[in-house]
Amino acid sequence: MIGQIKILSIFNFLKLQFFKIYHLLMLWLSSEHKWLNMNELINKNLLSDRETLLFLKKNPKVGIIRNGNSELGLMVGNSPKTQEYNKALRDRLVNNCKNYNSTTIKNYLLALPLDSLFSSYKKKRGIPDWYPGGASSLAMRFLVKQNQLYASPYCFRIIEVLDENMDDYLKLVESLFNGRDVIYIGPLQGKNPDIPAFLKPKEIIKIPEKNAFEKFDEILKEITNRSKNYKNPLVVLVGGTTASALSYELNMSNITCYDFGQFNRLYHKFLITK
Repeated sequence: MIGQIKILSIFNFLKLQFFKIYHLLMLWLSSEHKWLNMNELINKNLLSDRETLLFLKKNPKVGIIRNGNSELGLMVGNSPKTQEYNKALRDRLVNNCKNYNSTTIKNYLLALPLDSLFSSYKKKRGIPDWYPGGASSLAMRFLVKQNQLYASPYCFRIIEVLDENMDDYLKLVESLFNGRDVIYIGPLQGKNPDIPAFLKPKEIIKIPEKNAFEKFDEILKEITNRSKNYKNPLVVLVGGTTASALSYELNMSNITCYDFGQFNRLYHKFLITK
């Protein structure tokens, strides 16, 4: 019995590795720029945390889609803690990156942890050495475009923000939501039980904490219907990998959406370590 379990574990491990290699090969084959100088690209095309927020403030109808280790990991076949691997979701996340260009940037900023490709940046932010993972890093290299502007995925992850004036930075975060008709979507439990006070949402939609993608169409329809009640609503999404997929659909349908993430939990952690 124990021997059978070990054999099954080895088989599942090898199967996952095969999936990763297959997905990476497909991404490499479809890549526009297979041999980019990533350091040069980061210096030219990656917005800082503050620059990302200022871009959003200057362009209030532009949303943001943030990708980290969960999204990139799912793209190569992994199952994040809150979402089992789903090919349809994987394809959506890949297309979010592939479809990003000088036209779609008018609808959304795409955020990728590009600076995590270099250990010096990781140390500055205090992120783990493994982040976002070997296969995930390769996927990001194959998806990034040479002449496209990219946002910082850490902009709402306060404990990882790099800024010389954090008090002012936090005020800048809050200013993005002042006077906006906010529709908040999140699990309201687990790691994200609370809503930041400054959001002052007009509408709240609760979604599953795990495997929310199974309810993708229902959630999208509910958000779209609620958005019709406001002239220029701002949808704030807390929903892991599903949030990235939803954010793309909403922003491309001219409903401004921020893939917001775990701001509240990380803000409280920031206060403790301040």
